[in-house]
Amino acid sequence: MWIFPTHCSGRTTDPTLRQHNHSRAVGTVLVAAASVLLASAAFAQITLPTVPVPATPQARLIEWDLPADLDASPGAMVVDTQGDDKSRIWFVTRVGGPTKVYRLDFPKSLMKANARWTSYDLSLNAIVTGGLRKIRPSRDRDRRFIFVRTGATLERVDTKNCTTTPRQCDLTVWLDQPDGLDDPFINVSDVAVDDRNNVFTTHSPFNDPKLSYVQRLTPATSQSPLTVTRWLVPGGGAGLCTVSITEPCIAGIDVSPMNRNLVYFSEERFAGSGAITELDTFYNKVRRWSFADVTAKCGVGCSVFGPRQLNIGRSGKIWVVTGSGHLVSLDPRSNKVTVHQMPNDDGADPFGVAPDDDVIGYTNSLADRVGMLIPRGNTITVLPMGPTPVTQAPADVDTTPGDAAVDSNFVRPEPKTVEGRVTPKDDGIFVEALIKNPNDSFHPLGISPAKGKAQGSFFYAVGANGRLDPITGAALTNRVGFVRLRVCEKQKFPRDDDDRDDGWEGADNWHDSHRHGDCHDFDDDGIDDGQDSPTGREQVQRNDATALPAGGSVDHTLTASPTTLALIAVAEADNPLAQIGIDIYNAAGILVARSIPAPTVAVAQVVLPAAGTYTCRVRNYSAVATNYTPTLIVREPQVLNDIDPLP
Repeated sequence: MWIFPTHCSGRTTDPTLRQHNHSRAVGTVLVAAASVLLASAAFAQITLPTVPVPATPQARLIEWDLPADLDASPGAMVVDTQGDDKSRIWFVTRVGGPTKVYRLDFPKSLMKANARWTSYDLSLNAIVTGGLRKIRPSRDRDRRFIFVRTGATLERVDTKNCTTTPRQCDLTVWLDQPDGLDDPFINVSDVAVDDRNNVFTTHSPFNDPKLSYVQRLTPATSQSPLTVTRWLVPGGGAGLCTVSITEPCIAGIDVSPMNRNLVYFSEERFAGSGAITELDTFYNKVRRWSFADVTAKCGVGCSVFGPRQLNIGRSGKIWVVTGSGHLVSLDPRSNKVTVHQMPNDDGADPFGVAPDDDVIGYTNSLADRVGMLIPRGNTITVLPMGPTPVTQAPADVDTTPGDAAVDSNFVRPEPKTVEGRVTPKDDGIFVEALIKNPNDSFHPLGISPAKGKAQGSFFYAVGANGRLDPITGAALTNRVGFVRLRVCEKQKFPRDDDDRDDGWEGADNWHDSHRHGDCHDFDDDGIDDGQDSPTGREQVQRNDATALPAGGSVDHTLTASPTTLALIAVAEADNPLAQIGIDIYNAAGILVARSIPAPTVAVAQVVLPAAGTYTCRVRNYSAVATNYTPTLIVREPQVLNDIDPLP
């Protein structure tokens, strides 16, 4: 939740007046077959009093303190690889023992009820002080398996194969990095899982980059030894991520969502500055985008080095955080790269990166910040080196079955207000929450988009906190948090989120000082008020600007399900002289909705459409060409929360 005085300033909207205005606007534009829609009514605004804004930017947090058992440092965190568990996060502790995997289930409205946590113990070999254990839920349909990377082992918890007395689940341990038994600070990589449940990791045995490899492990029940596949990638330091206050930091690896044969990973030491490397597991070849080449092209004073965690968005673009304090994107299909320097007045030591369509979440552990980048700026072209053949080699690893002890209870949400920061730059807008000012949360580590909330909402792991045993000085809690960072810019794939205060019912509505007026977005979810029903769930796609010649038309499609409440098409022209309109045809080609020609904006809507595919035809009735931006909306009923809250 975000409050600031300068960015997107304007007027806010009282909930009662906004709902009345929304209903009136929707009532104006709803049509039956062949009805006429007035575009101006959908964008009507009401002038309301300006809400006072604090002199200092602020951010609102919700944090949860789970009990700790010598493992009070949450590290890596995910929702899940597909975003299906929208009200659930997974995280893993990275120090102490026994180390554990935690699942945290939330009520749909975070402040309405307590969250339910469940923990699963890892093996004794997973106790590696300072080690990182990064997890990714598996991609099987019931998402029952959790894979954990430790310094010495790869471990899998089967969360559906459990007993009740005693409470424990099946645990499988693969001892695939035995050098980690002796070195408590051995390099520990991220984990990637493809759609066939193959598990990918990287490693540099004995911290020697000349020995580094990418490993693919295909789980098999109780097979020991299990043969894994390794691709030797010497010299680049795959798996290394060593220069950090949170050492070891995450060495990134991820699988392309578009081609399971392409695996991307970070090489910390390639050519001195590092590289993002692509492994083609079918042809056994690698390509590298060198950070030395990025530095040579990114401008005066720009120095990019030390890639760490990387994640791939659903568009296929790779995002990585670096030891130099940058967020870097790479589109491997076009070789386009963008470079974004984090605000670093207190120093930048990033740990996690979380792309979420239009925005990129990150954590800056040194500065105690959870942040978000709204990227913009010019791209540079960096050609890859290669392709270069690499050696594929099998290796045998011991498999040990075991049991993961299970514990579970409930934890209450704690609302907090901290200092915020907004930094507009040429390369984007950085929006940050300083989670320690005033608060006792430090060193944020893992971060994951809150898929059940609007873009700009993130869960994060707190590496250290101030709740300590007064005698021993040991931390008493495992702390995780939620923050909603403000997005005023247009989004291509906004997520409907009508829960504007996340369940907070205090006298100070948490979002009142967001200054919604200029953004026309009362509930901060990226959907304009004119098309945002508080009782429905909008699925929105905002496409790129499209050329529309004089007298011409362009078609788009919308698909209605049996439960769809409405189909809405909006077209916004950039030429104020253009008269545009929208026709909507059903699957039989029958006209079911039409807007009259209107300047700049046209809106057409079909209420309670029959299931099927509809054609939305945007027309230019004028004699001047224009570019227009189409927004296509499918309104469905609200989905009931499937997480049991605490009574």
